[in-house]
Amino acid sequence: MPSKKLQRDRFFEFFNRRSEALTFDDVLLEPRRSVVVPRDVSFKTWLTPEIPLHIPLVSADMDTVTEDEFGIEIAKQGGMGFLWKHPDIDVQVGWAQTVKYAFNKLIDKPVTILDTQTKKDIRETLARYKNEFSSLVVLDNSGKVVGLVTRDQTKFAKDSDIVRKFMVREPVKTSRVMDVRAAYDFMRKNRTGKLIMVNRNGTLRGLYTFKDVAEIVEGATPMFNRDGDGRLRVGANVGFIDSGDTKSRDNFFERAEKLLEARCDALLIGTAHGDTDNVLNSVQALKGLKRKYDFGLVAGNVATYSGAMDLIRAGVDAIKIGIGAGSICTTRIVAGVGVPQLTAVYNCARAAKRWGKTAIADGGIRYSGDIMKAIAAGADCAMIGSLFAATDESAGEKIVGKGGARYKSYRGMGSVGAMRDNKTADRYGWKGAEKSVPEGVEGRVLLRGPVADEVYQLVGGIKNGMGYLGAGTIPEIASRARFIRISSAGQIESHPHDIEITEDSPNYPTGGRR
Repeated sequence: MPSKKLQRDRFFEFFNRRSEALTFDDVLLEPRRSVVVPRDVSFKTWLTPEIPLHIPLVSADMDTVTEDEFGIEIAKQGGMGFLWKHPDIDVQVGWAQTVKYAFNKLIDKPVTILDTQTKKDIRETLARYKNEFSSLVVLDNSGKVVGLVTRDQTKFAKDSDIVRKFMVREPVKTSRVMDVRAAYDFMRKNRTGKLIMVNRNGTLRGLYTFKDVAEIVEGATPMFNRDGDGRLRVGANVGFIDSGDTKSRDNFFERAEKLLEARCDALLIGTAHGDTDNVLNSVQALKGLKRKYDFGLVAGNVATYSGAMDLIRAGVDAIKIGIGAGSICTTRIVAGVGVPQLTAVYNCARAAKRWGKTAIADGGIRYSGDIMKAIAAGADCAMIGSLFAATDESAGEKIVGKGGARYKSYRGMGSVGAMRDNKTADRYGWKGAEKSVPEGVEGRVLLRGPVADEVYQLVGGIKNGMGYLGAGTIPEIASRARFIRISSAGQIESHPHDIEITEDSPNYPTGGRR
C-alpha cells in the first residue's frame, strides 16, 4: 500500500512559478548516482490503495481500446484494463465476465445447462461467452449436479439431442472443502481436468479446472494481475448520474451492481470534467455500495489540486488526471480550458498523497520516458490510450491503407463520430440525433503488433530510467527525481537529429505516432 506520508514539496515552486504550467517535453529528469541495475528493479505499484499492479500501466476506457480481449491481455502483462461504457449493460457485463473467467482459482458460479435442454442450447450458451470455454455443468430441474458436457461429448451429438443422452453421467465431484493446492493434488491423482464442487445435498458449489489451478500452484505466470481468487483483474466505466435524466440513476445502479456481481475489481466514474456536481454526487452514491461489495472507486478527470480534493472528499480511492492532454482531444483548443499534463499530475498527486489516495496520469503519453516523468511528478500509474490502440488486441477496427500498411481506428470519446454513435453518445451527455460540439477527433494509428510487445518496450524504457535515477522501486522514482527545465533547442536535441532515419526503432517510431 502506498505511503500516506506527504512527500516533501520541493518541486512546488518549480511547477507553479508565475502561473506557468509544464508538460512532458518541457522537462527532463537529471541522472543521479546509482547502484541500481535496470533488470533488478521492482514495478509493484497501486491502482487504488487496495488494488496492486505488477506494472504501472492501465488501459483507457475507450471504444477503440478496451473490450474483453484487451482486458485479458493487459492483465496477463501485469496491468489492468478499464472497459468502456457500452449502452447495453449486459454487453459490458459480459466483457467483465470473460476477463474474470479467463483464469480462475475456484469458479464459484460456473455456467450450467439443464439435462432437458439440447445441443443447440449448449451452442447458444457458449456463444454468449464467446466460446472462451467448452464445458458446462449439467443440472436437473431440482438444481442438483447430474453430469458434465465437454467438447468431446458435444461434437458427436445432433442439435436436437437432449443433453442427458450424451453428457458424462458420473463426472468427478466432491463435497469436501478444498483450497487450490488440495484441488491441484486431487485432480492430478484422479487425472481429471474438471472437478465439480457440490454441497452435501448435491447442489452445485463451484468448479475447478486443472489448467487454472496448475498455473496458480506451479507459478508459471507470476506477472498475471489476479485478484485473491486467482481471477484476472478488470475495471469498468459506469458513467455518472445525470441529474437532468430521470432514468439515469436507475441505469447507473443497475450497471454498477451487475458489474460488481461479475466481480469487477474497480468502477470508474469517468468523464471529461470530473469536478462537477453530477460526478461528485455519483461518487457519493456509488460509495454506498462498498457496504455490500469490495471494489475500488476511481473518478475523473481533473487537473487541479482543488479538483482532486473535491473527488477525495466525495469518497474516491483513486483520481484520474488529465484534461485536454490526449492525442485525440481538442478540449484546449475548442474550449480554451486545460492544464499541461505534467503540472496537472503534480498538483493532483499532491492531494492524493496527502490523503492516502492514488493518482492515475491519463493523457499526453507518447513515449516510455513520459511515463517516467509522470511517476516522478507523483503518479502511481499511467492510463494509456493511443499506444495501446495500435495493438492487435485493441477494440479498434483494422484498416488497410495504401501500399498494404495496416492501421487501427482510434477516436476520442468526445469526437464527432463518438458523439453521434448511439453506442457512445451518452458519455458526455450528447444524443445521436442532436447537434454536437465535439472536443476530439477521429483517426487511425499504425498497427504495431501484440500488446505484449508494446508493454515490453514501455516497461523497458521505465526500467532504464529507474537505472539512471538510482530508483529500485516505483515509489523511489518520485523521491529521487530532480526535474530540469529545457529550452526549445534542448527539446530538439533530445530527439534524433541530423540524420535521415531509415528504420524505425520499436520504441521510437517516426511514422504514425508523433
